[in-house]
Amino acid sequence: MAQDNSSVKQSPYMSYGVFSKSIEMLSETTVPSGPLDRRVLSGISGADYGALIPGLRFLGLIDDERKATTQYRELVEAWKNAPKFKEVLLEILVDKYAPIIGKLNLKTGTSAELEKAFKDYGVSTGQMLTKTIRFFVKAITEAGVTLSPHITARKPRIANTTPKKNGSDKGVHAKGRKDGDESEEEIPNGIERLPLPGMPNSFIQYPANLTEAHCQILEAMIGVLRKSVEARVGIKERKP
Repeated sequence: MAQDNSSVKQSPYMSYGVFSKSIEMLSETTVPSGPLDRRVLSGISGADYGALIPGLRFLGLIDDERKATTQYRELVEAWKNAPKFKEVLLEILVDKYAPIIGKLNLKTGTSAELEKAFKDYGVSTGQMLTKTIRFFVKAITEAGVTLSPHITARKPRIANTTPKKNGSDKGVHAKGRKDGDESEEEIPNGIERLPLPGMPNSFIQYPANLTEAHCQILEAMIGVLRKSVEARVGIKERKP
Protein backbone atom coordinates (compact mmCIF):
# COMPACT_ATOMS: atom_id res chain seq x y z
CA MET A 1 0.00 0.00 0.00
CA ALA A 2 1.37 3.42 -0.92
CA GLN A 3 2.23 5.67 2.00
CA ASP A 4 0.15 8.82 2.45
CA ASN A 5 2.06 11.59 0.70
CA SER A 6 0.74 14.23 3.08
CA SER A 7 2.79 12.76 5.93
CA VAL A 8 6.00 12.38 3.94
CA LYS A 9 8.49 15.15 3.27
CA GLN A 10 9.45 15.42 -0.39
CA SER A 11 12.16 12.90 -1.25
CA PRO A 12 15.18 14.64 -2.84
CA TYR A 13 14.85 15.10 -6.59
CA MET A 14 17.76 17.57 -6.88
CA SER A 15 20.89 16.52 -8.72
CA TYR A 16 23.71 15.17 -6.58
CA GLY A 17 25.96 17.78 -8.22
CA VAL A 18 23.86 20.64 -6.79
CA PHE A 19 23.77 18.93 -3.39
CA SER A 20 27.56 18.52 -3.24
CA LYS A 21 28.12 22.02 -4.64
CA SER A 22 26.16 23.55 -1.77
CA ILE A 23 28.31 21.66 0.72
CA GLU A 24 31.53 22.64 -1.03
CA MET A 25 30.49 26.31 -1.10
CA LEU A 26 29.86 26.38 2.63
CA SER A 27 33.07 24.46 3.39
CA GLU A 28 34.99 27.30 1.71
CA THR A 29 33.32 29.92 3.91
CA THR A 30 31.23 28.96 6.93
CA VAL A 31 27.83 27.53 7.72
CA PRO A 32 25.62 30.50 8.64
CA SER A 33 23.53 30.73 11.78
CA GLY A 34 20.63 32.09 9.71
CA PRO A 35 18.61 30.48 6.92
CA LEU A 36 20.24 29.09 3.78
CA ASP A 37 18.64 31.57 1.40
CA ARG A 38 19.62 32.58 -2.13
CA ARG A 39 22.10 35.15 -0.81
CA VAL A 40 23.99 32.44 1.08
CA LEU A 41 23.86 29.97 -1.82
CA SER A 42 24.30 32.62 -4.52
CA GLY A 43 26.22 30.23 -6.79
CA ILE A 44 23.15 28.04 -7.29
CA SER A 45 20.44 28.90 -9.83
CA GLY A 46 16.88 29.60 -8.76
CA ALA A 47 15.57 26.35 -10.22
CA ASP A 48 18.29 24.27 -8.54
CA TYR A 49 17.75 26.09 -5.25
CA GLY A 50 14.04 25.27 -5.46
CA ALA A 51 14.87 21.57 -5.65
CA LEU A 52 17.71 21.71 -3.10
CA ILE A 53 15.79 23.08 -0.12
CA PRO A 54 13.10 20.35 0.17
CA GLY A 55 15.86 17.77 -0.38
CA LEU A 56 17.94 19.13 2.49
CA ARG A 57 14.82 19.22 4.65
CA PHE A 58 14.05 15.56 3.89
CA LEU A 59 17.61 14.58 4.81
CA GLY A 60 17.34 16.41 8.11
CA LEU A 61 20.06 18.88 7.14
CA ILE A 62 17.94 22.02 7.59
CA ASP A 63 14.94 22.78 9.78
CA ASP A 64 11.62 24.35 8.78
CA GLU A 65 13.26 27.79 8.86
CA ARG A 66 15.98 26.56 6.46
CA LYS A 67 18.63 26.81 9.16
CA ALA A 68 21.43 24.22 9.09
CA THR A 69 21.18 21.37 11.58
CA THR A 70 24.05 19.84 13.52
CA GLN A 71 24.24 16.99 10.98
CA TYR A 72 24.62 19.42 8.09
CA ARG A 73 27.42 21.25 9.91
CA GLU A 74 29.12 17.91 10.50
CA LEU A 75 28.75 17.00 6.82
CA VAL A 76 30.21 20.33 5.68
CA GLU A 77 33.09 20.02 8.13
CA ALA A 78 33.90 16.54 6.78
CA TRP A 79 33.83 17.65 3.12
CA LYS A 80 37.62 17.77 2.71
CA ASN A 81 38.10 14.45 4.49
CA ALA A 82 36.74 11.91 2.00
CA PRO A 83 36.53 8.87 4.34
CA LYS A 84 34.84 10.91 7.07
CA PHE A 85 32.47 12.54 4.57
CA LYS A 86 31.38 9.13 3.25
CA GLU A 87 30.83 7.89 6.79
CA VAL A 88 28.64 10.86 7.77
CA LEU A 89 26.73 10.81 4.46
CA LEU A 90 26.04 7.09 4.68
CA GLU A 91 24.71 7.44 8.21
CA ILE A 92 22.29 10.14 7.02
CA LEU A 93 21.13 8.18 3.98
CA VAL A 94 20.59 4.90 5.85
CA ASP A 95 18.50 6.75 8.43
CA LYS A 96 16.35 8.84 6.09
CA TYR A 97 15.89 6.22 3.37
CA ALA A 98 15.20 3.36 5.81
CA PRO A 99 11.67 2.74 4.39
CA ILE A 100 13.21 2.40 0.91
CA ILE A 101 16.31 0.38 1.83
CA GLY A 102 14.19 -1.97 3.91
CA LYS A 103 12.19 -2.95 0.82
CA LEU A 104 15.02 -4.54 -1.16
CA ASN A 105 18.57 -5.86 -1.12
CA LEU A 106 20.86 -3.13 -2.49
CA LYS A 107 23.46 -5.70 -3.48
CA THR A 108 21.17 -7.94 -5.55
CA GLY A 109 18.02 -5.90 -6.17
CA THR A 110 16.72 -4.62 -9.50
CA SER A 111 15.72 -1.20 -10.79
CA ALA A 112 12.09 -2.38 -10.92
CA GLU A 113 12.21 -3.23 -7.21
CA LEU A 114 13.77 0.12 -6.40
CA GLU A 115 11.10 1.96 -8.40
CA LYS A 116 8.36 0.04 -6.59
CA ALA A 117 9.90 0.88 -3.21
CA PHE A 118 9.82 4.61 -4.01
CA LYS A 119 6.27 4.39 -5.40
CA ASP A 120 5.11 2.59 -2.25
CA TYR A 121 6.74 5.38 -0.24
CA GLY A 122 4.58 7.92 -2.06
CA VAL A 123 6.81 9.31 -4.82
CA SER A 124 4.83 10.18 -7.95
CA THR A 125 5.71 8.57 -11.28
CA GLY A 126 7.34 10.08 -14.35
CA GLN A 127 10.03 12.76 -14.10
CA MET A 128 9.74 13.05 -10.32
CA LEU A 129 10.34 9.33 -9.80
CA THR A 130 13.28 9.32 -12.22
CA LYS A 131 15.01 12.29 -10.57
CA THR A 132 14.34 10.98 -7.05
CA ILE A 133 15.87 7.59 -7.82
CA ARG A 134 18.78 9.18 -9.68
CA PHE A 135 19.72 11.24 -6.61
CA PHE A 136 19.44 8.27 -4.27
CA VAL A 137 21.58 6.01 -6.47
CA LYS A 138 24.29 8.66 -6.89
CA ALA A 139 24.32 9.64 -3.21
CA ILE A 140 24.44 6.10 -1.82
CA THR A 141 27.19 5.23 -4.31
CA GLU A 142 29.21 8.31 -3.29
CA ALA A 143 28.79 7.18 0.31
CA GLY A 144 30.70 4.01 -0.56
CA VAL A 145 27.90 1.50 -1.19
CA THR A 146 28.32 -0.81 -4.20
CA LEU A 147 24.86 -1.27 -5.68
CA SER A 148 23.53 -4.20 -7.66
CA PRO A 149 24.41 -3.96 -11.37
CA HIS A 150 20.70 -4.52 -12.02
CA ILE A 151 20.03 -1.18 -10.32
CA THR A 152 22.80 0.85 -11.91
CA ALA A 153 22.42 -0.50 -15.47
CA ARG A 154 21.02 2.02 -17.93
CA LYS A 155 17.70 1.31 -19.59
CA PRO A 156 18.18 0.03 -23.16
CA ARG A 157 17.42 2.26 -26.11
CA ILE A 158 16.19 1.15 -29.50
CA ALA A 159 16.00 3.03 -32.78
CA ASN A 160 12.61 4.36 -33.78
CA THR A 161 11.97 3.06 -37.30
CA THR A 162 9.15 5.54 -37.95
CA PRO A 163 10.56 8.12 -40.41
CA LYS A 164 10.05 11.85 -40.07
CA LYS A 165 7.55 13.59 -42.34
CA ASN A 166 10.31 14.72 -44.66
CA GLY A 167 11.28 11.09 -45.17
CA SER A 168 14.45 11.29 -43.10
CA ASP A 169 14.91 9.20 -39.97
CA LYS A 170 18.32 10.65 -39.17
CA GLY A 171 18.78 11.25 -35.48
CA VAL A 172 15.40 9.79 -34.53
CA HIS A 173 15.71 7.63 -31.42
CA ALA A 174 13.47 6.65 -28.57
CA LYS A 175 13.86 4.64 -25.44
CA GLY A 176 12.49 1.11 -25.60
CA ARG A 177 9.08 0.86 -23.99
CA LYS A 178 6.89 -2.04 -22.97
CA ASP A 179 3.38 -2.06 -21.57
CA GLY A 180 3.47 -0.40 -18.16
CA ASP A 181 7.00 0.97 -18.70
CA GLU A 182 7.26 4.54 -17.46
CA SER A 183 10.60 5.34 -19.08
CA GLU A 184 11.69 8.95 -18.99
CA GLU A 185 10.91 11.02 -22.07
CA GLU A 186 13.97 12.17 -24.01
CA ILE A 187 14.91 15.76 -23.08
CA PRO A 188 16.60 17.94 -25.76
CA ASN A 189 20.22 18.92 -25.23
CA GLY A 190 20.62 22.16 -23.27
CA ILE A 191 17.18 21.79 -21.69
CA GLU A 192 16.37 20.87 -18.09
CA ARG A 193 13.09 20.17 -16.33
CA LEU A 194 11.86 21.03 -12.85
CA PRO A 195 9.13 18.65 -11.62
CA LEU A 196 6.17 20.26 -9.85
CA PRO A 197 5.60 18.53 -6.46
CA GLY A 198 2.07 17.24 -6.02
CA MET A 199 1.30 17.56 -9.74
CA PRO A 200 2.03 14.19 -11.45
CA ASN A 201 3.60 14.39 -14.92
CA SER A 202 3.86 18.19 -14.63
CA PHE A 203 7.06 20.18 -14.93
CA ILE A 204 8.65 23.45 -15.96
CA GLN A 205 11.02 23.12 -18.91
CA TYR A 206 13.80 25.69 -19.12
CA PRO A 207 17.23 26.26 -20.78
CA ALA A 208 20.24 25.03 -18.81
CA ASN A 209 21.85 28.47 -19.12
CA LEU A 210 18.92 30.13 -17.30
CA THR A 211 19.64 33.73 -16.26
CA GLU A 212 18.07 36.15 -13.79
CA ALA A 213 16.39 37.90 -16.72
CA HIS A 214 14.81 34.59 -17.76
CA CYS A 215 13.54 34.10 -14.19
CA GLN A 216 11.84 37.50 -14.35
CA ILE A 217 10.07 36.42 -17.53
CA LEU A 218 8.92 33.20 -15.81
CA GLU A 219 7.58 35.23 -12.89
CA ALA A 220 5.60 37.38 -15.33
CA MET A 221 4.19 34.26 -17.01
CA ILE A 222 3.10 32.86 -13.64
CA GLY A 223 1.17 36.09 -13.16
CA VAL A 224 -0.61 35.43 -16.47
CA LEU A 225 -1.44 31.86 -15.39
CA ARG A 226 -2.79 33.14 -12.07
CA LYS A 227 -5.11 35.57 -13.87
CA SER A 228 -6.32 32.71 -16.08
CA VAL A 229 -7.09 30.55 -13.04
CA GLU A 230 -8.87 33.42 -11.28
CA ALA A 231 -10.98 34.07 -14.35
CA ARG A 232 -11.89 30.39 -14.73
CA VAL A 233 -12.83 30.03 -11.07
CA GLY A 234 -14.86 33.22 -11.24
CA ILE A 235 -16.84 31.91 -14.20
CA LYS A 236 -17.65 28.68 -12.35
CA GLU A 237 -18.80 30.59 -9.27
CA ARG A 238 -21.17 32.73 -11.37
CA LYS A 239 -22.90 29.71 -12.91
CA PRO A 240 -26.38 29.03 -11.36
